[in-house]
Amino acid sequence: MFDHPRIVVGVDFGTYGSGAATLNKSKANDEDPDRKPTVLNSWPGQPVASPKNLTALLIGSDRQVLSWGYEARRRAQTQVPVPDGPRYFSAFKMGLMARPSSDQPESSAPTPADDEDAEGSTPPPGEGAEVAVACHQPPVHLHHLPEREQAEALIEAYLRRLVEAVIEEVQNAGYSASVIRWCLTVPAIWTDEQKQTMRELAIKAGMPAEEGRLILALEPEAAAHYARTCGVNVAGRDGAPDTDLTTPGCRFVVADCGGGTADLTAYEIEADGRMAEAALPTGGPHGSDAINRAFRDRLLVDRYGKTEIIEELAEHLPEALLDIMETWERAKLDFRPGDSDPIYIPIPAAIDRRLGAPARKRLSRKQDGVSNAIVVTAAETVELFDTVVPDILDLIDGQLKQLENVGAPDAPQPVVLLVGGFSASRYLQHAVREHVGARAQVLVPPDPGAAVLFGAAQFAYEPRTRARRSRLTYGVHVNRRFREGIDPESTRFITSDGVTRCNARFARMVTRGDLIDTETEVSDVFRPTEPTTQELTLDLYSSRDANPTYVTDEGCQKIGSIDIDLAKVMAFAHKDRDVTLYLRFGETQLRARAVVNKSGEEAATTVRFLPA
Repeated sequence: MFDHPRIVVGVDFGTYGSGAATLNKSKANDEDPDRKPTVLNSWPGQPVASPKNLTALLIGSDRQVLSWGYEARRRAQTQVPVPDGPRYFSAFKMGLMARPSSDQPESSAPTPADDEDAEGSTPPPGEGAEVAVACHQPPVHLHHLPEREQAEALIEAYLRRLVEAVIEEVQNAGYSASVIRWCLTVPAIWTDEQKQTMRELAIKAGMPAEEGRLILALEPEAAAHYARTCGVNVAGRDGAPDTDLTTPGCRFVVADCGGGTADLTAYEIEADGRMAEAALPTGGPHGSDAINRAFRDRLLVDRYGKTEIIEELAEHLPEALLDIMETWERAKLDFRPGDSDPIYIPIPAAIDRRLGAPARKRLSRKQDGVSNAIVVTAAETVELFDTVVPDILDLIDGQLKQLENVGAPDAPQPVVLLVGGFSASRYLQHAVREHVGARAQVLVPPDPGAAVLFGAAQFAYEPRTRARRSRLTYGVHVNRRFREGIDPESTRFITSDGVTRCNARFARMVTRGDLIDTETEVSDVFRPTEPTTQELTLDLYSSRDANPTYVTDEGCQKIGSIDIDLAKVMAFAHKDRDVTLYLRFGETQLRARAVVNKSGEEAATTVRFLPA
């Protein structure tokens, strides 16, 4: 375990912007609440100083990274388009939420039981394990790959460049890369499999695999750590004194509105100043990228008449289309409630030349004579914002509703904290304040787009979260003794010792909504059904229901498996081969370990998650 890092590095890998911030633990003062991370902000090609680089890559046809970040955009905008030339990629983070093009076969390995009357099992006779055979194919350009595979390749390549830049700066300051603890942020709505994949990609990119040297932080939770240390002031009501987000009894909702997602989590500050989740986190794909897609797929298609025209521009003039999208992105954030003037987005010359007079004629007809720019009326801009803003407001309502049942009657008024790049939008800020009204204060910390980045370093330096809510009910697939007249006949099978068992029972470990201490382990005892079993595979299931009976119940979903190596128990009699499985659900990622009951030794344990 890596307990004493000298340098902590927070990495916020965002849909549009990514960055790294460092804290030197040998110089920071634990008693200083205003300690602030140092950001890496000397990005090549960066137009203005910013704590974040652009999440973008310029990739050659041989899959080599030609440049990254702002420099990739600069080169993409100045290069001459050629067939099979370099391709510009951006906003690829959320591709990790797509299903893989071909899922791995599900395990049919043994599943265990959880008590003396319910042992671990082997599959019923006739069932076997499938074997996946990898096929080697000629390399293809990244833009031809399925979305998930493309996203994984791009994320690894980008993180590799970011890691190299951080290590160079740390070494230039006189420190070794071996003293770094890394903290990588992930959306709160991501599944266990998506978090695991992100960790694996980060390790491939050069972050350490050693336990304790690479931790994941949920983006809203990281932002909450930043808000606690940046001096956000909570005005008192009814004559009460002002407070901050470290005051016991304070309740607040972090609404992390970024490029890809809107993630919301509610917290209450406990007596010792640490945070506990006060409600189940919620969220969805309601980031500003959804507005940009609507701009492209609805408004641009309306102006040019056909979807095929926009697809043609994306294929042959991606850099020119990028110019339009980036101009829209800047104008969108500047749009304010009550604005009546339209937004004018100049049309790049390359697009004008390619589409010619027919396109100019249509634009002129659609835009009251304007043909050299895309004109977006104020009403159309509001309509585009409505792609996601009502959904965000509904999510805030849900979190505030749950906060009503948390805290003392005289608790301070709740706070809604807007963070993330999209939270810089004046339109979104106004919409949230108008919608929330007197129910809560709405605060926007300094530089909301960097809140997650700074908070990641603070989280790695000193985590201040005591407990989190279980997102789902988790359990394992076990074979318990068959209950005549209760268990379905289709689940009946007989083990080699002649015992009749049900092969579809759900053994619950935690219940959805449980508040789980980050240091707490949930445990249960399992034994392999068959004496020849050398590896125990427990299929891990989840459900939104509180207490499923069978893994086949509606809503139950296999999300992965836990493999326990039984080599250390094979010398014991079958009845002495019990192992205790310990699961830690209170951390950002599920962790598992297993102990042989008879000897007290730990057994090698591996957790594998399936795509959602």
